[in-house]
Amino acid sequence: MARQAIEVDAAERVRGRPTTDDDREESLRPVPAAPAGIAPGPSSPAALPATRGGIFSSLGRYPTYRRLWFGSMAASLGQWMQQVALGWLALSLTDSPAFVGTVGFAAGLPFLVIAIPVGVVIDRFDRRHVLLACQALAALVALVASAVVITGVVEPWHLLVIAFVTGSLQATMLPTQQSLVPSLVEREDLTNAIGTNSAGQNLTRVVGPSITGVVIGVAGVGAAFVLQAVTLVLAFALVWTVTIPARVPRSAASRKGVFEGVRLIRRRADLRALFLLAAIPTFFVFPYIQFLTVYARDILEIGPGGLGVLLACSGSGAVVGSLVVAARRQMVGAGRMLTIMTVAYGLVVAGFAVSPTVFLSFPLLFLAGMLGAGYMSANNAIIQLRVDDDVRGRVMAAYLLTMGLMPLGALPMGYVADVASTPTAVFTGALVSSGLAAVLGFRSRGLRSL
Repeated sequence: MARQAIEVDAAERVRGRPTTDDDREESLRPVPAAPAGIAPGPSSPAALPATRGGIFSSLGRYPTYRRLWFGSMAASLGQWMQQVALGWLALSLTDSPAFVGTVGFAAGLPFLVIAIPVGVVIDRFDRRHVLLACQALAALVALVASAVVITGVVEPWHLLVIAFVTGSLQATMLPTQQSLVPSLVEREDLTNAIGTNSAGQNLTRVVGPSITGVVIGVAGVGAAFVLQAVTLVLAFALVWTVTIPARVPRSAASRKGVFEGVRLIRRRADLRALFLLAAIPTFFVFPYIQFLTVYARDILEIGPGGLGVLLACSGSGAVVGSLVVAARRQMVGAGRMLTIMTVAYGLVVAGFAVSPTVFLSFPLLFLAGMLGAGYMSANNAIIQLRVDDDVRGRVMAAYLLTMGLMPLGALPMGYVADVASTPTAVFTGALVSSGLAAVLGFRSRGLRSL
């Protein structure tokens, strides 16, 4: 019996997931960082290379995580294609920045409506199956969207429905993908894995919009939706090959369990501070991405191809910011670092908002992308290191409630853009974000303790 237990534990270690009760208990404690050696790891030379360095070390060491990474990239590529296509179509059909913001609101509303119950689904059911089902449904929605556009029957309300359904699937896929990562890598490699995962997601912000801008200019918006469906089918095929380590079966979620992630964030000062620091720029700054369509067509006058370049600049910076986080082995002084990056992020976006020329707009977007992705990746990594796998899905789903604030912010930003101007709306939101983040960093003991 003892030998059998040792063999099972060794198999679990090779898969790269913590298995002992001490590891689970340690992941719930608010510790400043996860130094090497806290979690169990392979002890044999074959399982553990001599060096663990390198920005992409987690991709090289864990083949299963690598397949999930490529699958996540393919799905994210399709999502960015759809976002560009929907934004351009919304502006073309209505000529209204406010409606562009409304479409963004419809896409993000599910993060507020279904994020909490989705967390229970993620914790209670096979996460791989949940991810596969969402990818298949998203591909179907993309094909329906392409059909209504190509046939010429598309109406503005169609865009709202498409955005809401796809947003619902995204609100399920994102926390599912994030919850799978700690199951596939060892604890000491988790920060690197989250950083490379974020870098991959942000790389699609470079490739997706660039491709979509060209496709829209050459073949129309309908073709962009078809291409999105293709990327989602590819994502489905990649995730299908992923083998996830088995988890201890859990009983059906109770009403109490549904809100367990929210209660944990509220009870813990460190998690609460990280949640607020993510929420502030998500509401006041992130919606500016929705209005890059307006900048491309009306302000900078660079068309759909130029829109792709704007998003590619932002995405390129985001890749760099994510890789900087991936290269860090520890998060010493993380609270101060996160606060400075969040404040700087708002100031850079404010500069972009009033930029009169593409020669200034492009580098500012690059810097904004780098700061935004850097602080979000670091924030995510710290939270993942501080929660146990049994509640990870619910905590990450509750954390992603912050993403639901982006559409809430898009609505007032859109109406301010209609009444005043888009630069005024973006500039004001960015400055407010920097001010609030500075106050939070100064007053929060939870942030100062990180």
